[in-house]
Amino acid sequence: MSVNQVELHPWLARPDIVEWCTQRGVVLEAYSPLVRATRGEDPLLKPLTAKYNKTPAQILLRWGLQKGFVVLPKSVTHSRIEENTNVFDFELSAVDMESLNTGEYSPCTWDPTTAELDA
Repeated sequence: MSVNQVELHPWLARPDIVEWCTQRGVVLEAYSPLVRATRGEDPLLKPLTAKYNKTPAQILLRWGLQKGFVVLPKSVTHSRIEENTNVFDFELSAVDMESLNTGEYSPCTWDPTTAELDA
């Protein structure tokens, strides 16, 4: 089995990489699925947090799980780690999943596809 670890979230869904990996049976491991806590107040998430009574982090983790990704949320806070485990008691509807299809290319970490190489 092969695994490709890639930054994946609604603002960096990388459909080209996802398709390539899926066609070849490569498991996608999503790092920074919580967008480094920079999108918690995003207007796309607010209606979903209200509808599902979940936090922005839980919505983002659920999105990644429903995409078939192995999600790697990072936290050192016990309460947030615990919160991150409470994503298996709901499912985002197809309409809600589509609402998170931003089409954006907005990395929140170092992006190896655009970073300059040191000579």
